Amino acid sequence: MERIILESIFISSIIFLTFFYIKLFRNVVSLRKKNKISFGSGNKIELERAIRAHANFIENVPIGLILSMFLYFHNYLFFCCVSNLFLLFGRILHSKGIRDIDEKKNLFKLRIKGMKLTIYSYYVSIIGLIYYLIQTFYFFNANYI
Repeated sequence: MERIILESIFISSIIFLTFFYIKLFRNVVSLRKKNKISFGSGNKIELERAIRAHANFIENVPIGLILSMFLYFHNYLFFCCVSNLFLLFGRILHSKGIRDIDEKKNLFKLRIKGMKLTIYSYYVSIIGLIYYLIQTFYFFNANYI
């Protein structure tokens, strides 16, 4: 039962990340159409921020998903679920923060929280991978040496 719940969380988080990527992509496309800009940002702050939100997602999410996939395929579902949830909420907060033109009033709080959650996602994955390595070496030493 626990495995089904964790796998559902893991797969759902990947689905939400994919839909969130599509949302960011469509936001850039619609702003390009609205401002009739095919390349670059044309010094439109709203478009520039949408481009950066999309690009930042692309820069950070793949490594997080790759790390969590290693954990998933080695049956460390708890680590990969926590990692993906941190990644999902971190990217949502960061995107909201970066698209806010008046973010200086909020002292960049959403962007900072989003980046912290993203980094925590990486840390959770790294801890899970270290745990896997320790178990692997222990098993190897116990059985072959």
